[in-house]
Amino acid sequence: MKIKFIFFSLLLFSFVNAQVISGKIISSENNQVIPYARIGVENENIGALTDENGNYSIDLSTIDQSKKIIVQLGGYNSFEQNIKDFIHSNNHTIILKEKVNEIAELKIAPKTFESKNIGVKSKAKNMLYGFSSNGSNQTAYREFAIPFSNKKRLKIEKIHLNIAKFKTDKPIVLNFNIYSNKNKQPGESILLENLTTELTADKIIDGTFTFDLNDYSVWIDKEDFYVSVQVMSGFKGDFGFSAALLRTVFERTFYSNWEKIIAGSPAINIDVKIEKEKRSTT
Repeated sequence: MKIKFIFFSLLLFSFVNAQVISGKIISSENNQVIPYARIGVENENIGALTDENGNYSIDLSTIDQSKKIIVQLGGYNSFEQNIKDFIHSNNHTIILKEKVNEIAELKIAPKTFESKNIGVKSKAKNMLYGFSSNGSNQTAYREFAIPFSNKKRLKIEKIHLNIAKFKTDKPIVLNFNIYSNKNKQPGESILLENLTTELTADKIIDGTFTFDLNDYSVWIDKEDFYVSVQVMSGFKGDFGFSAALLRTVFERTFYSNWEKIIAGSPAINIDVKIEKEKRSTT
């Protein structure tokens, strides 16, 4: 009888302390589910991704409940809540509110803006930022961001990824973000829209995948910024970016602290329309 009591107590203890929370992430605009959104813990490499139907499941059993649960996605206001309150909430559906574009888009005149390509342009095949996966979402946990110095107003028109290796069993979902500069590292997302796309072998032309942003409004106003990319889906096979030595990249897992790496950087470069220098009339 005593053994049964001990077993029951252990079972009850495990049940009480198991804090695996399941829910859904949706948009406030139309109540549509949001696939491939990251939910995680502030300053920790712990989290989960929503599936194609917006569902998530995250284990918070060993997490300090004074910390915050976080969801950040380009084009949406961030969601933050104390973990203790989040666990004891009756509803674990997270509603993300879309950002409002309060900045009037300027009409680009050919005489005041010029086209440029900036960033890391390496097409090396022997140096790469690579992933090998057996089908899990482990590759989706890492995010890479490269810095751009900027003192003018510009519009990002295209993002280019130079691909060194792409042998996967299925298309790969990629998410891009644009961050402000905060203490010389990525800060807050400045996107007004979510930048998610699908990468397939046929979209890689001459070793480069291009994401066209002409239908989006991605403006940077005279400040340094960061462009990030993250693999958001599981796959089997090998995938990797070309890389350049002695270039800076920032990495993080979920919402852990950014780590600065100066050994090499993935080849991410962008086409921009950038404001021309005004010529003096004197």
